Formats: sequence, C-alpha cells, structure tokens
Amino acid sequence: MPVTHIPPEPWTGRDDSEDGPLARRLYHYAGDSGRRALLGFASEAGVRRNKGHVGARQGPRALRSALAGMAAPTDAGPFADLGDIDVDGDDLEAGQARLGKHVESALRQYERVIVLGGGHETAFGSYLGLRARFADERIGIINLDAHLDLRNAGKAGPSSGTPFNQIRSADPDGFDYLCIGLAEESNTAALFDRAAEWGVRTVMDKALIADPAAANHEIEAIAARSDIIYLTVDIDVLPHYQAPGVSAPAARGVPLATIENVVKTIMAACENTGCPIPLADIVELSPPSDRDDMTAKSAALLVRSLLFR
Repeated sequence: MPVTHIPPEPWTGRDDSEDGPLARRLYHYAGDSGRRALLGFASEAGVRRNKGHVGARQGPRALRSALAGMAAPTDAGPFADLGDIDVDGDDLEAGQARLGKHVESALRQYERVIVLGGGHETAFGSYLGLRARFADERIGIINLDAHLDLRNAGKAGPSSGTPFNQIRSADPDGFDYLCIGLAEESNTAALFDRAAEWGVRTVMDKALIADPAAANHEIEAIAARSDIIYLTVDIDVLPHYQAPGVSAPAARGVPLATIENVVKTIMAACENTGCPIPLADIVELSPPSDRDDMTAKSAALLVRSLLFR
C-alpha cells in the first residue's frame, strides 16, 4: 500500500549507568505511555512536488536518533512513540488524510502531540487532525519559517509550499496565521500580497536578528485571542550552518538561540493566557543533505523543549 502505519522501533542509546540514576538520556523515557507523544510523517511527495531537495521521508528516523542520545532534563517523564505514517510514492493526499486521523486519535489520549515531518506538507495533515479534535475552538497558527507556504497548488497538486493556503481553504472562518522568521528574498510579491489580503501577521528574519524580542507582541496577541495554538517549525528558518540538511537552506536564517527563545516565549504566552499547545510539528529535515547530523541535532533541541516544558 502507498500509505501505511509503521509501528515504533525500540529506542537505544549510550549507557552511563556507572554515573548513577540521574545519568539518563531521552531513550530511557520513550515508550507507549506518558502525557505527550511523538508521531512521524515520513513523506517525500510534498518536497518533490515543490522541486526541493528530496530526503524528508528520512526525517523522522533521523530526528528520533538525535533525540535518543540527548541528556534527559531532571523533570523528564515518559513519552509515547506512536510510529510513522509512511507515504511511499506520490499519494500525498491520502497520506495527509491518514495523518489527520492519527493526530485526532492521539489528541484524545495525550495533552500534546509532536509530529516529526516530512516536508511542510505535514502541516495540512496535522491541522486536519487538530480541527477534527477541536471543532469549536479558535485555533491560532504560529509558523516559524523562512517561507509563507501560501502558494496555490500547481499542476502536480498540493506540495510542501501550499499547506497554509490549503488550511485557509478548508477553514476560512477560522484562519488565524502568524509567520515568524520570513526571508523577504525567499517569498514572491504575490505571496506577500496574498498574506496581506488574508490578514496573515508576519515578523521578518532581519527584525529578529536585530531584536530577538521582535516577535513578542504578535505572539502575545495571537495567544490572547486563541483557544489553542498550533505551533509548526520549518527547520529551514535556521541559518545554513545550523541547518544544512533541509529542502531549501537559508543564506541568512535566524540563529538557533533566537528561535529557541521564540519557542520559549510562545510557551510562556500560552501559559499566561491559558491557551495550550496541543499540537506542534517539526518539518523539512532532509538527512541526505545533512552534515555531521547538525540539522537533526538542531531540530532535536526544539523537540526536546516541547516534550518536557
């Protein structure tokens, strides 16, 4: 079958038991229980349709590998690995539908689900599941990304460049979208015009580089007007030297420390307003283009913070 669910594999890692019970790593906590869960979306179709560097189908496996060996925080608890939705070939739409069903089911059991992509086509499948689970809630979308990903579908169909256009088409009355880290030179005037027409809020990469708190006002505002936040992170928001293994490496990018601070600010704003983050995803990791697993490690730092904060 072109779309299948692959059960999780056991996590393994370095054993430092000689240092005592606190010398634990994330692989010690991976299993089938806990308040939070990981779900992979192993898909190449969206990036291929978008004419990017292929390899995103290998992203979930590489992310788990990078996570497994990381030291666990002192307050770490168990988390569930729900396996992967695997798209073999070009049946992207079926893959997104399957992902949506799994996300909806997982959100009925876990307080937060973190989806490991895949290209940014992952976002449409993630949102389908979130909206099905929370049909009457006001959903605020925060995307950390160099790209708006508002393109119209081309001849090949939807792609990694179209997910937020698809979300608006599916849910026009509920569309509330903030994009942080945009690179002006990576988005056409047509996309900026569309964003303005649809009321999309934006914070440019140069603004964040000049002032790491440049997005704070927009973050606090969307958290205040939403019932829940969907956080999606395209790892190509980072500079090429911190994220070489992506579909479209950034010539400039926003430094990892700043992106980590933005994520921290989002979580704090949501806590202050009582607006939870039940769903997040990390996308566009392309291991064949990675160097020394740098991109996987950068992405894993963000996943770690979302798992345990």
